[in-house]
Amino acid sequence: MFKFNLGGLISPVQMLAERVISRGLKAIGRHIIVEAFGCSREVLDNPMLLRKTLMDAARKANMEICGEIFHEFNPQGVTGVVVVKESHLSIHTWPEFGYASIDIFTCGSYADPWKAYDHIIKALRPKSVQVMELKRGIIWSGG
Repeated sequence: MFKFNLGGLISPVQMLAERVISRGLKAIGRHIIVEAFGCSREVLDNPMLLRKTLMDAARKANMEICGEIFHEFNPQGVTGVVVVKESHLSIHTWPEFGYASIDIFTCGSYADPWKAYDHIIKALRPKSVQVMELKRGIIWSGG
């Protein structure tokens, strides 16, 4: 069973995690997982544009960039990772299907992964998106 939240699906495990967090536990990280469908082939096969998009997304989300690597596949597709102090942003594209798989993982409280998400989605302009947020590293926050 799934429920919709912020345009995406949340699993029963995530629903439980949300309840547990409200009972004195906290999440060390937030992990946004994005499935983007119906994207432009030209955008998905452009490593320079994707690099700029993810680097700008990290900055807009108040993340500190440590490094990046992008690889263009032959005959098509790109995989890219931006390593940030808070964790990472990554994208894997299949231009032949108009599909991109995106991960935005942050730790700490000052980076906003949803700002990165908004920037990336505006750049990719998918026709449809499935997105979910996972709470990572759930720990006791009491003393």
